Amino acid sequence: MAHKRPWRCYRQWNRRPYQHKRSANHRREFARGGSQSKIQRFWGGNKFKDWSEFDLVVGLKVEDQVQISSNALEAMRVAVNATLLKKVGRQNFRLRVRPKPFQKFRENRMLAFAGADRVQSGMRNSFGRATGVCARVRAGQVIMDVGVDMRHLPLLKKRMKVASYKLPTSCQIVLLKYKDTDILKRAGLPLYNADKRREIGLHQIEIS
Repeated sequence: MAHKRPWRCYRQWNRRPYQHKRSANHRREFARGGSQSKIQRFWGGNKFKDWSEFDLVVGLKVEDQVQISSNALEAMRVAVNATLLKKVGRQNFRLRVRPKPFQKFRENRMLAFAGADRVQSGMRNSFGRATGVCARVRAGQVIMDVGVDMRHLPLLKKRMKVASYKLPTSCQIVLLKYKDTDILKRAGLPLYNADKRREIGLHQIEIS
């Protein structure tokens, strides 16, 4: 059985995407077939509790423009969600995975057994076949945010660090929202604006 290609073959992107389409249209801009998304759910914890009710909201920010497979997104979610469910409780945190894996990635498989040169077409039909789905993210984009209380922040930092190892790029843990300035001082995390994708300096905040 052939092994999967390493993700460094697919992590970079600079062209238009080929999205999955469930119809009889066979135009090339729609890539049909391939496996479905491996991620089970995009929410975790108590999703009915508002973000403002938590002491702080912590995010995981990517440093590069990459493609992230649905397998990596699911591994990232499990690394954080499973431990928080066990040690914090479902009602005491809220988790969200932001990117959705819609893009198909293709593989032009080459036969590698004896006599393969007589049964394959080489690079003449090199568009390839869809083998899975992934999500496209840009540099500075927040891909996961978790709302917790201040007493659970050390545990969350450890689990987010583990989750960052599942991704094909370096990541940074940032603070997205906070309840009061005392929590901002104690958190020890850089304050970040996810919409504008830039860090907020402490000199721009009125700290009492």
